[in-house]
Amino acid sequence: MSGTTGTASTVVTLSPVETKKADRDRLLTALINVCGVPCARCKTHPITLALKHDGGLLFHTDFIHMTAADIDAPQCVKGGALVPLELNFKMILRAFLAFCHHQSHKQRGGINVLDAAAGQFSNFCNSEHDPTKDIAPWGLAVSKNQGLTDWNKLVKPSARDFKPYREANNWVDYKEVFMIALEAQNLAHLVDPKHVVIDEDLHKAQQKFLYKAFRDNLLHHEAKSVVKFHAKTKDTALVWQKTCNTYDESMSTSLNGDAILGWLTSSRLDDGKWT
Repeated sequence: MSGTTGTASTVVTLSPVETKKADRDRLLTALINVCGVPCARCKTHPITLALKHDGGLLFHTDFIHMTAADIDAPQCVKGGALVPLELNFKMILRAFLAFCHHQSHKQRGGINVLDAAAGQFSNFCNSEHDPTKDIAPWGLAVSKNQGLTDWNKLVKPSARDFKPYREANNWVDYKEVFMIALEAQNLAHLVDPKHVVIDEDLHKAQQKFLYKAFRDNLLHHEAKSVVKFHAKTKDTALVWQKTCNTYDESMSTSLNGDAILGWLTSSRLDDGKWT
């Protein structure tokens, strides 16, 4: 038996009270780091006081579920009287809520608001945020039926942009050209295994299109077998991942072999490199 000992990792589970505190601290930190609320005044700032008065001082539990109407309503105590939150502070709150949903929609999943920077928020406010529009929760930013309809009407994907792949030694160039074509048609998410599907109907329609492109163009025998294996699911991310793994490994082995062969042919028995 070995004389070494190990320390088991411990999973820390926060109590409900600790979880609530962490969520409150998360929102306060974001207000400071992203929205520019002065750190020294974070607990007495009108934005904080208004959120606290309305019971919305927790990020995940309260704030992220707010609507534009909720943000128009906050009041805070000023000079001993309860007054509406000033318009400029309401605009900051509204923009911050929209920013959180916008970032989640871009990443197709929840975000860690503590990773956001003031520069990102400022850029969003200056170039992308429209305060006259409703704030759409990220999961509903694209409705199913409308998303599929818009794609069918507005996007004209071209299968001819994907070229046939027949020779294994052309893999590196083919992979690069394929990804360029995919990105040009806004379909790169179809080969991203981490992609979170929001619109199931749209995703299935796009998968069918790309799967057919795979079937028509991945003609080298190994790639062809990968495509056929996934004919039922048409999981394009898995097809591409397995195809890349197969040919990346093959190319690596081939390059290593070429390097060894090159070294052997360039070395002489009397140059001191043979031992």
